[in-house]
Amino acid sequence: ALAAQVAAGERLAALGRVAAGMAHEIRNPIAAMRLRAENALAGDPARRGAALEAILGQVARLDRLSGELLAMTQHRVPVPAPVAVDALLHACAEEQPPGPVALVVDSPALHGLLDAALLRRVLDSLLENARHHTPPGGTITLSAATLSAATADTMLRIAVADTGPGVAEALRPWLFEPFVTGRPDGTGLGLAIARELAVAMGGRLFLDDSAAGATFVLELPWHAC
Repeated sequence: ALAAQVAAGERLAALGRVAAGMAHEIRNPIAAMRLRAENALAGDPARRGAALEAILGQVARLDRLSGELLAMTQHRVPVPAPVAVDALLHACAEEQPPGPVALVVDSPALHGLLDAALLRRVLDSLLENARHHTPPGGTITLSAATLSAATADTMLRIAVADTGPGVAEALRPWLFEPFVTGRPDGTGLGLAIARELAVAMGGRLFLDDSAAGATFVLELPWHAC
């Protein structure tokens, strides 16, 4: 009962931080839209067109923010099914947008019970984060392995490692908190949502401090099939 009370308190505290961050994130685009609208009303037709384009951009930002908030607060119940992990990782890599960064997949042939949809959402978020922090010519490695070869029922370890500058020391304690980001154009919700999905699948998501660059590790209960 005490553990449940502590968990509920932590959840309420997290929701409070989300609400405060949401208020801050929403005020910025609203202020920008107000300024653009005032300029449009006072300006010539050419300036009005530019102002409307800027307003539509801010509306898209708000729409993305609301979608991410909804994804974070939804209750998820995993539906495990047989999954070929190596094939899933290759599919995730192939669907990433092209860019100046190499994406390498390193995974043995692993077959187990997982919720493929939730897992792909976590990997998509981690890969997007890695793309934004890896300089041109760098490499992102998506790998998978089981933690113990002695048994088929153990933990699955999936890592997304990049050759970027790594995570700033000041950000590390709060990295998975909502609205914490090192990007000027980021919402700071991607990693927070990924962590929530990892917990929903019975696992955990963390930053490997011992690795160069940034390496995010997802560990999940593994049941081979």
